[in-house]
Amino acid sequence: MAGSPIGVNASPLTRPSITHVIFDMDGLLLDTEKFYTEVQEIILARYNKVFDWSLKAKMMGKKAIEAARVFHLYANGIPICIATGVCSHTRHFELKTQRHRDLFALMHHVVRGDDPEVKQRKPLPDVFLVAAKRFECGPIDPNKILVYEDAPSGVLAAKNAGILDTSFLQTADLVLKSLLDFNPSDWGLPPFEINTTPS
Repeated sequence: MAGSPIGVNASPLTRPSITHVIFDMDGLLLDTEKFYTEVQEIILARYNKVFDWSLKAKMMGKKAIEAARVFHLYANGIPICIATGVCSHTRHFELKTQRHRDLFALMHHVVRGDDPEVKQRKPLPDVFLVAAKRFECGPIDPNKILVYEDAPSGVLAAKNAGILDTSFLQTADLVLKSLLDFNPSDWGLPPFEINTTPS
């Protein structure tokens, strides 16, 4: 593994300087979880089964992030992309993203689960390694990449790729209660601008 875990209590001075960011999609950039949950509950109810958290945690992430954070990184010249295992078919991806074209146009590239180079799904690192390779001048050193991920299998995939990750899960390199808790300057990224204009 090329990357080494950086604990949540690590000093900003001990964290590597990040140059590239990879985002998961479902449950993070797009709030699709509630739809997956409803469908799974309906299907499993037919077999007198319950779609509980132990099963859900293996399949999806937790909550959506503010698109403004993505725009901030893009506006400051940070190369960003998406690495998702859920949208394994082009048609599904197009349906999910059709109302968010402005957001997805900011991405340098998108790697989906049906990509021929992605041989195995999360928690194996394939999707993140392929994403790192496709940046300009790729592959990018995993120590220079930060992954925003919200699913347990995605956090493990990032770790298996040697890439640092932020998440809402205790196993992440940086655990966040909310994306608002993320301080990009701790990672060598441009700080969020604070609006000082009086209201």
